[in-house]
Amino acid sequence: MEVAKLGQRQLFGMKKETLLKRVRLYFEQTQQAAEVVEYLVAILFRHSICVGDFSLQPLSALIRQIFMTETPNDTLRRHCVYFEDFFSSDEWQTVIQRLFSNKEDYQQLTKEAQLYNQLLEKKNLETAKKSDFQFDLVSIFKDANGKRHTWTLRDTKQVCSVEETAEVLGILTTLTIFQAAGVRRFAEYVKFKSKKGCIDAEHEAIQAELETPAQELTVEEKQPRKAKKPQELVPTASNPAKKKTTQKNQPTKSANSPSLSYEEAAARADALYPLPGEEPVTSKAGKTPSKNSAATPDYSDTNFLLYGKTKEQIAQDRAEKNRQNRINKFLKGKKK
Repeated sequence: MEVAKLGQRQLFGMKKETLLKRVRLYFEQTQQAAEVVEYLVAILFRHSICVGDFSLQPLSALIRQIFMTETPNDTLRRHCVYFEDFFSSDEWQTVIQRLFSNKEDYQQLTKEAQLYNQLLEKKNLETAKKSDFQFDLVSIFKDANGKRHTWTLRDTKQVCSVEETAEVLGILTTLTIFQAAGVRRFAEYVKFKSKKGCIDAEHEAIQAELETPAQELTVEEKQPRKAKKPQELVPTASNPAKKKTTQKNQPTKSANSPSLSYEEAAARADALYPLPGEEPVTSKAGKTPSKNSAATPDYSDTNFLLYGKTKEQIAQDRAEKNRQNRINKFLKGKKK
């Protein structure tokens, strides 16, 4: 599997721990010492100009391994002076002997890097002053084709010297790792400006504030709670809800009608729809029955032979059924 290279976004945007881990992993998987050395130079540049700490001490073993054991090349020779502090005096002489044929070549090939290294050491001594503002460095470079492009480095130190900041930006022109479509990005420095911005407002919820104290009840909690109706109870394992049951032909109350008990509804129904014995009615034969006709059973009815009931029981059932129908009729009229 091909290992992804580190670009501008990673080298100048990642957190220190993640970034150094990625650099170490890249070398272990590719053994590309030249590219890794340029990654390290870019991190040294970031450490000198940005607010955060991006020192390379956690990668001391890796740096020593590269310059003490890897095959010499022009990239190692050109940038070796940035890493002299990772070696003792005797070890550094060994490094020089491995990379250069003589001291004259060493002085000639590292002349530019030595100037930049002195500038980095000076910038490292600067400490970021406490400020309500965050500073961003916006710079313009030309690529290898002469085309300008703008690059912004976030959270930089406040500029103390314009000349020194411009000079330290020149380190990027010595690196070849930053490319777009095969074209080198930082070929020539043009200009820069430092921008500052302040935080207008900021808020973060604290967990303790989200919890309502026991003594501070909400409006809903202060109001008395109404008892739930039996049919609204939620079934539980310990208290299963019973099925809603209604009596046969039991009238239901309308939301817009006044609440009446069964006895009140029956009384009003009796007043509006009296039984046949309570007021004169005309029978099918055209005769008016007597007042006691309701209580007198009709012995011509033979239904008692089918149902096993006496005629008196059949008459009572019919009277109760008529009364129930009148009550339902009364309640139905109230709904309208």
